[in-house]
Amino acid sequence: MKKIIVLFLLVSFYGCSEDPEQVCIEGTCYDVLSQASSYVSNSIDILFVVDNSGSMAGKQDQLGKSFSAFATALEERFEDYHIAVVTTGMKSGACPSCTTNITKSCTNETGEHGRFQDRLGHITWDGDYANFDFISDPTCRVVTRNNKECFYDIAQERGIALVGTQGCGFERGLAAMKRALSDELLGDYNAGFLRNDAMLSVIVISDEDDCGEVGEVYESTLDGGNICYFAAKEVGPEGETVHPDDPNEKPYQLTSVEEYRDFLVKLKGNRPGMVKFTAITGVADMNDLSTTTIEYEMNTGPINRWEIITACTAPGCTGDYCFAFPGTRYLAMAQAFGLGIHGQVDTICQDEFSYTMECTAGFMACQEKFPMSKSLPVSDDSSIVVNNILIPKYTCSVHGQIVTCQGPDDTSCQEGQCVPSWTYQTPTESGLEGGTITFAEHLLPCDLVSDGEIKVSVITQK
Repeated sequence: MKKIIVLFLLVSFYGCSEDPEQVCIEGTCYDVLSQASSYVSNSIDILFVVDNSGSMAGKQDQLGKSFSAFATALEERFEDYHIAVVTTGMKSGACPSCTTNITKSCTNETGEHGRFQDRLGHITWDGDYANFDFISDPTCRVVTRNNKECFYDIAQERGIALVGTQGCGFERGLAAMKRALSDELLGDYNAGFLRNDAMLSVIVISDEDDCGEVGEVYESTLDGGNICYFAAKEVGPEGETVHPDDPNEKPYQLTSVEEYRDFLVKLKGNRPGMVKFTAITGVADMNDLSTTTIEYEMNTGPINRWEIITACTAPGCTGDYCFAFPGTRYLAMAQAFGLGIHGQVDTICQDEFSYTMECTAGFMACQEKFPMSKSLPVSDDSSIVVNNILIPKYTCSVHGQIVTCQGPDDTSCQEGQCVPSWTYQTPTESGLEGGTITFAEHLLPCDLVSDGEIKVSVITQK
């Protein structure tokens, strides 16, 4: 199985100069062309936000079955981890508390409205229809190495990953995330999860888009949850910016993803790299995320109604819930963290999540790209400093070693081939002002550091 390798670099600054634009190694100082910094920890707190709408049974099943690969990858990279699960359900007028009379589109007593899930779900299939039953266990609100079967027990086919499909039709994954990590809940119901020095990762798994905060859309309408898409796009299917039935005339607008990003970053003391965000959602084209947009079509059934055009369909799937709608706000959230840097996207339209979850564990542990402070000149006379070691432009592709070579035509490598140690993506290529540095897979600088500040410097060789 192919693995995604992501890299962390530690740089020590000392020597003959206090100038921040120089780096000194063994008494020799070099001019710094560009720098990057980040943080890493050998502990991580992971919050899963799992959609519990009616189309999610099969996707939750795949999430549970992929947990073994995810946990194995986590335990290779982190000394310890905390995992918790919340749903996309937030209590509102259209989504009241569940009772014996209200069993659909309601919020249950746990796992919703930002509270951590402690119900261990199990699915019994009747064709394509899923029946859920639950066993409550408050000790499963925070999952660690010691009780990881709480997330999903393969033998019992039961776990907190299986949150059910009776949830609120107005999915508010980002609001649920924010409330779950609020002082109110972290000091009470959700206690014991968030640690100051641990990295924080949020993984959203949803086949719908995000609907902002409670009260931001008009819920009492025949459009149902579709109004969430009108608000996410900020314009409805007929060009309107306010729903015609809304007595409060609220404009189609939701809390910005930047506000949610800033909330998460602030939780970690604004230390770059300490927060990761992964969106596993409806994506039209993984090679071009800009094609994932909200589009409308008229359903001329018994009731004429504007519908949302689906973004993707799971390959080979023939059931009723093989599709996913565009998750534009979750994609935007990942992009706000920098794709391949601290943000990651994958499609929910797949029938096996193990590879996705294994890659997600790698992404959380080791940063793939480093956004640089300044753009670099097109030149071969520069090097990178890694943990007080000069990394030459070319090295032999041997894991765990730094063997200098001269370029692609150099055949002197006793093992592997002579390849670039790192590559630079210009601002035009990367979309970032200073461009990005990506390291070769054979270099494993993330093995050099498991906790603390990470710095990368591109220097001019003397």
